[in-house]
Amino acid sequence: MKPHFIIAFILFSFNSVHAQALFEDESSVISYMDQKTFQNAENGLEVSYGYLSIYNTYGIKVRNKNGAIFYFVNCSIDAYGNFADIFGMNPEDGSDFGFRVYPRKLVVGRGEEGETTFLLKN
Repeated sequence: MKPHFIIAFILFSFNSVHAQALFEDESSVISYMDQKTFQNAENGLEVSYGYLSIYNTYGIKVRNKNGAIFYFVNCSIDAYGNFADIFGMNPEDGSDFGFRVYPRKLVVGRGEEGETTFLLKN
């Protein structure tokens, strides 16, 4: 009887780990990010990823506490299962912006000094 419990436990553990892989490819990351906004109340910033009608493409939109909006296009998306990285370029000045997205949060400057966490707003 014990071997059945061990096999059931192993199968349950494998299914639980597999179910947590939210970001399997670029399309799953885009699907997750659609209609979501992340905010950092401390800095007054909001970050979202979606269709940017002003540029007729998908990209990153950043709004600061003063209401100024910055766009980043030509995004690259790398999915790693439990998280994903998104990077884009500002079409006006060529500066880069990127973040690591996790379920319900994203982190700008992951692993760097001044790392900032944004939490899911909606």
